[in-house]
Formats: sequence, C-alpha cells, structure tokens
Amino acid sequence: MLTPISQARQVGLLRLLLLALALAALFVATDQRQVDLAPGSIEALRWLLVGVSGVSAILVATVGWARWPWQLALHLVFDLLWIGLFIFGTGGIASPAVMLLFAVVLVANLVLPGTAPFVMPALASLVMAGNASLYLAGHTPFPDAYLVSSPHLVATNRTLGHLGLQVGGLFLVDLLGQLLTRRLREQRSFTGGLLDQLGEGVLAVDRTGVVAYVNAEAVRLLSIPDGAQGRLVRTVLADPRLALPLALLLGPVPVLERWDGDGHRRLVLRVTELRGRGGAVLGRTLLIADETRLRILEEDASRAEHLAALGGMAAGIAHEVRNPLTSLRGCAQELAEIAGRSGQADAAALATIMVGEADRLERIVSDFLTLSRLRRPERSGVELSPIMADLDVLVRARQDLPAGLAVDFSVAPGCPRVYADPDQLRQVLGNLIGNAIDALLHVPVPRLACHAAPVPEDNPLGEPAVLIEVSDNGCGIPPELHARVFTPFFSTKAKGTGLGLSLVSRIVAEHDGHLELVSTPGQGTSIRIHLPVHSQTREYRRALGRS
Repeated sequence: MLTPISQARQVGLLRLLLLALALAALFVATDQRQVDLAPGSIEALRWLLVGVSGVSAILVATVGWARWPWQLALHLVFDLLWIGLFIFGTGGIASPAVMLLFAVVLVANLVLPGTAPFVMPALASLVMAGNASLYLAGHTPFPDAYLVSSPHLVATNRTLGHLGLQVGGLFLVDLLGQLLTRRLREQRSFTGGLLDQLGEGVLAVDRTGVVAYVNAEAVRLLSIPDGAQGRLVRTVLADPRLALPLALLLGPVPVLERWDGDGHRRLVLRVTELRGRGGAVLGRTLLIADETRLRILEEDASRAEHLAALGGMAAGIAHEVRNPLTSLRGCAQELAEIAGRSGQADAAALATIMVGEADRLERIVSDFLTLSRLRRPERSGVELSPIMADLDVLVRARQDLPAGLAVDFSVAPGCPRVYADPDQLRQVLGNLIGNAIDALLHVPVPRLACHAAPVPEDNPLGEPAVLIEVSDNGCGIPPELHARVFTPFFSTKAKGTGLGLSLVSRIVAEHDGHLELVSTPGQGTSIRIHLPVHSQTREYRRALGRS
C-alpha cells in the first residue's frame, strides 16, 4: 500500500500534467474562437497558471509533510479550485479544460480512503454548476460581440444539457474509478496477505529510501517497531544492531550475507533491486530468511539419531542382561531355601534380599524394554465406557488395595469417542491408577476416581477433545518435583522403576494429546489427559499456523 508521502508526490506530478493540459486548452480555446477575450482575461489566465505553478512547486517541496489523508484531500480541493477558475476563463462548461476535472476525480479514487472519493465528483459538479450559473447570469470573460456570435455559450437549454451530461460523466468516472481502486486494493491485500504468510521477512524501499512495504515476519526478525511503512529506512533501521541490514540496503546489489541477529538467530539477508515491467528501478527489497529453525531441526535430528542408536544398544544390553538375571534370581531363591532348611537365618535373609533386588531389576528391564519397543499407536474411534468398566472390575479385584478404598469410575453422558489406540490407552490408565493406589497406602480415608468428559475447544489442544482425569487424595508430589516425574528412571517410590510415567507421557504425545500434573503435598494428585476426538489434529493445527 502506498504511503501518504508517495501519494502526495504522485498528486504533485499529476498537477504538472494538468498544468500542461491547461496551457494546451488555453491555446485551443483562444484559437477556436478567433477573437480576443475581454481585456485582461488572457493575462489573468496566464497569471493563474503561473501562480498555480508556484504553489505546485511549494507543495512538491513540502511533500514530506503529507502524513494524513486529509492533507491529500486539500491538495485535490486546491486543484478543483484553480481548474474551476480556468474553466470559467476559457468558455465555462463548453471549455476543453473540463476534462481536467475528470482527471482529478479519477485520482481521488486512487489516493483517498473510504467514502472520501465520492465527495470529489460532488465538489467537481458544484464547480461546473457555478460556472454554468455565472454564464447564464451573463457574467462571462467574453465581450458582448463574441457572445452574440456564439450564443451557445449562454443558451439555457444547451448549457443545462451540457451540465447534466458532464455531471453524469463525473459520477460515472467516479464509479469506474472506485471499481478499479477496489480491484487494486484487493490485489494489494492479497499480495500483502501472501507475503505475511511467507516464512521469510520482506522489507521493500522505494528509490527515495522510504519503506514502501514490510511484512510481519520482517518486523519480528529485525525487532523493529510497528508503523515502519512510510518512514525513511535510515530511521527505521537506526538501531546500531541493525547496521548490517541498513548497509546492505544502501550498498551495491545484489548481495547475500549471513547475520547473527537478536536472540541467537542466524539470518540470511538478501538484497535485490525491484524493477518495473519496463526495467526501470523502482526500489530495493530485503529478504530475510531465518536459518535458526533449520539449525534446530538439524540438531534435533542428529540428537534423535544418537538417542535412537543408544536406545537400540541399551535395549540389546537389557535383553542380554535379562537371561543371566533370571538365572541369578533362581540361584538366589535356591540358596534361600537351602539356608532356611539348614537353619542359617542370616544367609537365608541375605539370599531373600538378593531375590527381591533381582525382581526389581527384572521390573526395570521389562519397563525399559516396553519403553524402547513402544510401537506406533494404531488409532481409531474408541468408546471410553467399556474401558472404564473393565478398569473398574480389575481395580476392585486387586488384593493390595488400601483398606476402605472408595473407587469411582465414570464417563459423562454424551462423551464422544477418542481417537486413540485402545490397548495403549488401557496401558496409560492402568499405570496412572497403579500409581494412585500406591500413593493411598497410608491414607486414612483413601479415594480414587477416574472420570472422562468432553471439553470445549478452548482446551490445550485447541480442538474438540475429551478430558480423562485420574485423581487421588494421597500423599501428593512436591512442586519442585513436578517437572521431573515424567523423566525416565526418576521415581518417588522406594520400589519404583521410574519408567511408568515416562511411558505414559510418551504414549500421550504419540496420540497428539496433552498431559498435565496437578498435585499438592498432603492433599492428593490429579493427572489430566486431553485426547483429540478427530484424527490428525496436530497436522491440522500446523496447517492453520498453530503450535
């Protein structure tokens, strides 16, 4: 979109063209009539053009003051006034200079915003009506002898007919101009919107060094304030940290440079000339590409490859450890039995400890292998009511439940299906319920609840989802440990492997879900899981530009 300064400059150039046309119209008018105007009229018209030329020069020199649309409107009103005087001196509405009014009306559509352009044909019509009224009243710059030989200049019907045609023509030009302007603005909006959606920043300056366009990405990458459009690029990039982009814009082109911007960004700056269809240089463009994301992705990919290699190696080691571990446990159990039969209480106790530790290592190995071999979820629409009913039966059948445990499993009426792998969903809920039961072992009045209900779209997923919440009134988790409980091998339980919640976190992430821990020491813990109702929500959000 052109700035008021650029538009004022264009209006000034148009005024020079209007003056040239006015001078030509003066010659045509005097030549066609083959008679001198009233004494002093020709001189007055010449001085009018000289005065307008002087004012035009002043307006061009002070074009930098044109910051607001109303200033452009004053420019155009000035043009209407002097053109109206010129038309009066060259034949009224029969003057060939009438075409200058049409040019002003057309330009008003291009530079004035909103409904303001509609006012210009109305003002131009008033100018025409004023000229017609003066001529019909006998106030003309021509001698009476010429009016007798050219009665059409003051003929009522002819004058009113010309006036109606010209007023209609003015509004028709205004309508066509509005249609043209709307099309141009739609094209600019489309182009601007397209540039704003690019992953690259774009900053364009005209030949005078004024910022003609800057998109949101350029504002973000360069950390420049809003409202840069229409200002000198030296002012916009005046910050010493932006010395390189400014130097590239003002130096020889084309040029390509890499630059470390703010926030540890690695940017690629490319400056090229902006040329019109005829090859004329219109300005320059600065394109800014952010390599930071690519670098982060490359580092993440490299880290993922290393982790995958380490995970594969660790899984192999765990598998190989499992076999001798089974043998060691069997030997320890046999030694415990032998020592017990022999009356060696200390040896039997030590052997029993070895069996217990072997069992714990077996759980760690099993959980680790489960985590390392976790398959991609086979997702489909899953009804939660049957899963909740099965879990309720399994929990109530356990032999290690705290005394007096109150269990509540429920699914809200109308709860939609979740898009999930049913087996992995059972695994997640089973782990969370097992952790909750462990936290309730020493609670006087233990309570365990597992609820599922639909939630509106203002949830963390930003899409239709179901909230599944597993809560207890157990011992709780200290706030400083909230960020660590999902880390592999971290556990607050003496016999925990530290892999259960890590497995839960990974499965929820694979389902494009959201996991949240709410816990207060001494009051209990609540694990909230948001799962999507529809498929491909993550890809859908990315397509919409969401995180």
